Amino acid sequence: MSLIYFDGVLRGAAVALFLLLSWRFARDWQRNLTAKLGALVTLGGAAYTVLIAVDQLLGFMNPYRVPLHLVSLATPGLFWLFAASWFDDEFELRWWHWAFVVGIAATGFISNWLFWAGGVRLFALGLGWRAMSFVAVALAMRAVVRGWSNDLVESRRHVRLRLVLAAAIAILWIVVSELFTSGWPPPVEWRVANAAGMLILAAIVAGAVLGWRDPALLAAPARPVARPETDEGPLLARLDADMRHERLYRQDGLTIAEVAARLGVPEYRLRRAINGGLGARNFNAYLNGFRLDEAQDALADREQREVPILTIALDAGFGSLGPFNRAFREAEGMTPSEYRTARLADSGIG
Repeated sequence: MSLIYFDGVLRGAAVALFLLLSWRFARDWQRNLTAKLGALVTLGGAAYTVLIAVDQLLGFMNPYRVPLHLVSLATPGLFWLFAASWFDDEFELRWWHWAFVVGIAATGFISNWLFWAGGVRLFALGLGWRAMSFVAVALAMRAVVRGWSNDLVESRRHVRLRLVLAAAIAILWIVVSELFTSGWPPPVEWRVANAAGMLILAAIVAGAVLGWRDPALLAAPARPVARPETDEGPLLARLDADMRHERLYRQDGLTIAEVAARLGVPEYRLRRAINGGLGARNFNAYLNGFRLDEAQDALADREQREVPILTIALDAGFGSLGPFNRAFREAEGMTPSEYRTARLADSGIG
């Protein structure tokens, strides 16, 4: 059997897995942003994998390649947004995020289609797309590192790291390896290696995603919900006392490692206790529960009605007004100023 046959088999298997993964993410399309972006990223993987085969069969100028090409070119940027929405609890999708993704796709598209540019200009455009792709991967890994220590679900921490590392390595390999190809479609040996790499990536992601039993793995961390069946009652009681009486949550940059050391227990045990006993999936979300309680009490206190909201937020332990406003809106469905007005009005204060 020829190498072309193996190329087709490997690509077909990889595309099937990517489409299955996209469907798996799309089942949660209405639930959260991460699921939506996961569906787009895996569609991008399918588009890239099938694009080379389409070009081989129909030629470079076939009409089917344009949408496939655009989606595949945008995949590094979509991958960054996927990782950021998954790891960064304060992430909000903004217009400039999409502008960056469109910029990546447009730069790569122009460098592949505007033959009249030629020479140095065409080469610079190609390098521009690769540089933007590197930046997207770096930003995704930054989101992984920043969110790593606050994740209270051990299995989720390990799964996320494997998935993001696998995807990052695959994207970087594709971006770099195409620099050394001559002509398009590339030689069949390169195509087979490329197809094998895409299948391995799809298999790694599928092995994790399709094996998930907890649908909340992609959900944004919620405020703590008590689960009294835990065996860590004494530990949680000590933790609660430190939080409520010592107001430990007010400390800037407080980490779970510092709290574990203060309580004299291993970090993994404290993670398990908070997650299993309180339902918290993220340490910052756990701390924000106490911070929000304090802020709500202050906003409803008529003796503090002249205190600026920023002061209340900073006193409660929030680093700035933006994260406080976002957390407050998520918890109460209204802004802090609206909450203050409503509570003071209930108290008979206009």
